[in-house]
Formats: sequence, structure tokens, C-alpha cells
Amino acid sequence: MKYDGVIFDFNGTLFFDTDYHVQVFDRMSRELCGKPVSLHDMESVYAGKPNVEIFRIMTNGTKSEEELQKLSERKEEMYREAVRNSGTAALCPGAYDLFALLKEHEVPFTIASASIIENIRFFREIFGLDEWIDPETIVYDDGSYVSKTAMFENAKEILGAEHVLVLEDSLSGITCADAIGAETIVIDRPVLRQYYSQFPSVIAAVQDLREVPALIRDRI
Repeated sequence: MKYDGVIFDFNGTLFFDTDYHVQVFDRMSRELCGKPVSLHDMESVYAGKPNVEIFRIMTNGTKSEEELQKLSERKEEMYREAVRNSGTAALCPGAYDLFALLKEHEVPFTIASASIIENIRFFREIFGLDEWIDPETIVYDDGSYVSKTAMFENAKEILGAEHVLVLEDSLSGITCADAIGAETIVIDRPVLRQYYSQFPSVIAAVQDLREVPALIRDRI
């Protein structure tokens, strides 16, 4: 069955940005409680949690909701600054070629991301996303979605698609894509490998998007 729509997660899928997040959380953790944060901490303690919850745990519940929200906003500002100042930020290998292939075959595609609007605007600017994706179709965290499943459902509806392919990098993303009946290609990570067999909807795990065209060429 051919795909009539493709939905990309962004962070960790189109943009490999884990190091930036760890860098910023580590800096803020040292400031707030004098303790470092490692990649292991991010994957084992904080994975899948929103900023506010991460800072709640990090500060042992000593901050008010208003303070936690301000910390979250500051973290995202610092993240954008770190990405911009790196001078090396780029979409993952194969992203633009995959966009071009989907365009060539007239398969609509968009992004469904848990990022806030400020980050989406930032990504559009620095990566030239508007050339490839209608910004009006991008689904992001505007406070109205109860889950990533709802985001995927909305993206699917926006694309007018029935049979969609989702590209993801997290267990929660895989679970939510499965919930809408989508097939998934996963950006492979060791912490995820134990779960792949639980989801027949996961058709492949890849290192980056250069591997994807060969996997989907006969489905588009």
C-alpha cells in the first residue's frame, strides 16, 4: 500500500540536537543546584518529560509553577542561542534529498513536533524549511494537544492522508504513531532497540535519513 503522506518528528529526527539540550540543561543544573547533567541523565531520568517537569525534579519541587515556567522559557532561549552560535547546526544527513524525493513523487509531508512556536520559527529560519514545507501545515505544541497522538492525527488530517509514514526517534513517538495506524521508520538508538519488536508498525531503524529513500521508493 502506497503512502499518501509523511510526517516528520523534528528534534532527534530531522535535527540531531541532543548535545545542545544536554549542554543547556547541564549549565542550568549547575546554576540551580550545583550538580551536572549528563547524556545518561537525560536518557534515563528526564527522557520524554517536558521542561517544567524536568526542572521540578531537578530542584526537588522547591520552585513555584511560575518559576518553573520561567526556567523552561529561559532554557529554550539558551538552546536557540547555543544552536545559532554553534556555526555547525544542520538538518541530519539525507533530509533535503528525502524532501526532494517526496516532492518529486507529489507525496505531501509536514512536521509534527512537541517544540514550542518560538523554536519552530527558529528552525524555519535557520534551516530554510519554508522552501520545502508549508508552515501552515506544521503541527507544534500550542497548548491544545493532549498527546503526540493528537498531534499526529491533526497532521494526518491536514495532509488529507489515509496511509502515512511517520519518522520518529523516541518510544513515545513510536507508540503514538502506532496509535494512529501509521508505519514508522525510527532513528536508531541503543535505548530503543529492546522495544522495536513490540511494534510491527516499525518497518526499519536507520542511522540517518540517507537510508530512507531505498526503503520507501516503491511505496510512493
